[in-house]
Amino acid sequence: MSGTDERLLRQASRRGTAALSGREVRRVTKLWSQTILPPVVTAVLFMAVFGGALGGQLRQVSGISYLWFILPGLLVMTVAGQAYANTSTSLYQARNEGYIDDILSSPLRPAEVVWSYMVGGLYRGWISAALVGAIALPFVDGVENWFLALAVLILTGIIFSALGVMTGIWADSFDQQAFVAALIISPLALLGGVFYNVETLSEPWRTLTLLDPIYYLVDAERAGVTGLHESAVWLSVIIAAVVAVIAALWAVRQFRRGKRLRP
Repeated sequence: MSGTDERLLRQASRRGTAALSGREVRRVTKLWSQTILPPVVTAVLFMAVFGGALGGQLRQVSGISYLWFILPGLLVMTVAGQAYANTSTSLYQARNEGYIDDILSSPLRPAEVVWSYMVGGLYRGWISAALVGAIALPFVDGVENWFLALAVLILTGIIFSALGVMTGIWADSFDQQAFVAALIISPLALLGGVFYNVETLSEPWRTLTLLDPIYYLVDAERAGVTGLHESAVWLSVIIAAVVAVIAALWAVRQFRRGKRLRP
């Protein structure tokens, strides 16, 4: 292949990646009442019920208001759930409806296709979390460490959008796709220390929480938002970064193999 052909192929790949990424972002924006509004409303209801009604009884947890205490966990839950939902649903629909063939026949490399789908999930998760944070910020004491708080949400988005890609490739039905969200992600999120301090738990709940990987994302995000944490924060961030890289590379590997991509 000549140098000119290689240059044209790279240009086509860049345009294709931008087009597919843009399609995923437009899909989220166009269907905002299904993709963005529900998670924001859910998080606000959590804040109203737990931070308002229950918070009036608890007042403070570890010296901070209960609403401020639960906000970081709600942000992590929102990013994780929406990043996963978008990529898994979009890729599954592409397979099920057959238009994945158009993508597979394009000059896009597997990494570019996977990244394009992940962009949609990241956009949906981060926009939803940004709206939740904007609604909550007037009622809390601010953010202690913006860099740490944003870094954790970025890593959370990458991990769960990559998981969504893997599920979208694996699932043969909406039931299988929903299984991961309903019976794995949601329970892990709810048991991840979002609404309680792990130090107050008795066994076996304390050990179960410490075995929950989402707990360390929640705790690191809480350190960024409130300054309060129970685990080694930067160790959690480093491990999350390693997991994010592994998850993204594994998603690319699955796509490159091509197995199960066609119905």
